[in-house]
Amino acid sequence: MANTKNESVANGKSPSSEDSAPGPPDGGWGWVVTFSSFMISFLVDGVCFTFGLLFTEFLEYYGESKGKTSLLGSVLNGAYLSLGPVVAAFCNRFGCRRVAIAGGITAFLGFFLCSFSPNLDVMIFLYGFVGGAGFGFMYLPSIVMVGYYFEKKRAFATGIAVCGSGIGGFVFAPLTAFLLEKFSWQGTLWILSALVLNGVVCAQAFRPLYEKKKAEKKCSKSIKSKDQALKPFSALDLELCEKHPIYKCRSVEAVHETNGKNDTVVRLAQSQDISTLLDVKHRHERHHSDTLKPLARKDIFYSGSLKNIPHTVEGGARARVSTHSLPHNNQDDVESVGDDENACSKVAKSLASSFDFSLLKSPTFILYGTSCFLCMFGFFIPFNFLPDLAKDLKLDKTQGALLISIIGVSNTVARLVVGFVTDRPWANSLVINNLALMIGGITTFAVPFYNSFAVLIIYSIVFGASIAAFVSLRSIIMVELMGIERLTNAFGLVVLCQGLSSFMGSPIAGSLSDQTGTYNITFYLAGVTMFLAGALCVPLRRVARWEGLQTTVIQTEVTGDEPEQSPMLNEKSL
Repeated sequence: MANTKNESVANGKSPSSEDSAPGPPDGGWGWVVTFSSFMISFLVDGVCFTFGLLFTEFLEYYGESKGKTSLLGSVLNGAYLSLGPVVAAFCNRFGCRRVAIAGGITAFLGFFLCSFSPNLDVMIFLYGFVGGAGFGFMYLPSIVMVGYYFEKKRAFATGIAVCGSGIGGFVFAPLTAFLLEKFSWQGTLWILSALVLNGVVCAQAFRPLYEKKKAEKKCSKSIKSKDQALKPFSALDLELCEKHPIYKCRSVEAVHETNGKNDTVVRLAQSQDISTLLDVKHRHERHHSDTLKPLARKDIFYSGSLKNIPHTVEGGARARVSTHSLPHNNQDDVESVGDDENACSKVAKSLASSFDFSLLKSPTFILYGTSCFLCMFGFFIPFNFLPDLAKDLKLDKTQGALLISIIGVSNTVARLVVGFVTDRPWANSLVINNLALMIGGITTFAVPFYNSFAVLIIYSIVFGASIAAFVSLRSIIMVELMGIERLTNAFGLVVLCQGLSSFMGSPIAGSLSDQTGTYNITFYLAGVTMFLAGALCVPLRRVARWEGLQTTVIQTEVTGDEPEQSPMLNEKSL
């Protein structure tokens, strides 16, 4: 076997796809990455979920309407969600670590400088757009890196990472309430911005993975041990040895022949790479050329167990190759050297590849995208207005903060439960998602009728669990309905829709509250949109099966061959 491999290299044959498509380490440094992702989720969602506690302070300080003041939270959440495709393009070009570090610094500057805002418009720009953009550049790389480092244990590692979201809400709610009592909202933002800056430290753990290439143990070109005669060593030989470096060799000598004369004799120390004879800059570039692109894997956004994806059941390198964007040529999955394109054009190309607008012709995608849009319309309304509603019910700030903390705890526990349940072969992810959204919508619609703190606690538990199911099951449902091949494109468009919806939800709800003088209509709106989000998905699997049958008929008519079975036809029926 070893001789066969050496001969294929000597003859210039490219290595097999198994060699060039390494699997994630599934442990080791990956657990450090998981902890760092957990901390970034903790910081990002901890700040976002507790905006409602700052909302009352901003109302009093700037004296603006609830609709306009709520733009602070909606722009913050909308910016960090809608920038997902852009952040993905930057991650592909510059790597997750650099992007996350830049995001941490940007978020810190936004939250710190906004405390000096002379009016609400400047505040919206700094707190909302700048802070939200920073969060977007922090959050996506942290989620991508977990999928980057894990394959077999991805569901478990992802579950740990996303639990930072709920725990962040649990910790930041009482912390924010305490800081507001001890300091003004300006001082609170200074401390929160300093905490957010710790995301830069966490992002340092996002080491890139490198393409694995099997090195040749020997270089057979004119290299002899020192006790043998020296033979000419041409420039071509040097180039060949660069491609297949020497490892674990004893001390050897090489002579370089120029114009028939032996010009240079070089002694190579043990384990030294022959490529050290080349230019240092070239070696540095070649080292970086082996960096795998973070989004080369098509299953990178899949949060469930990979054993549930049909093409990964076989396992091994073949399965890994099938998850790459270009299964026939892996060169595009690494950074290339000598490419004349500038950084802007590369980012633009990566961004364009993130969108597949042919998905807009799919009834399945349109229906699910509309459901996600409606859900996110009402998603942040309880977070933003529940503390102020508690104040109207004569509850103190501590009790209002406790409601947000309970949502965070419920969110964390529910994510773990949902992850465990959906990994069972009998579980139906779509049914769980639909029931969770409809129950969450009904309980949110009834919030104006809750007149006691105990009932609000029960509501917070139910609401936290319902949104946990929705967030946890997005990628799983998209893979079931549209297949793993379209996950990256579908996920990018869905996140963009969710970001746009987040921009609108809270300001519209706040404006309705300004018109009516109560929060009743606000929670009615949130409840209706969440319930409709779940109801729209009830016929989704049947629509997907119908669409798959239609596609099969068209393929048969065009090619006349037996068509491949659509992913939509392999799933369980309702």
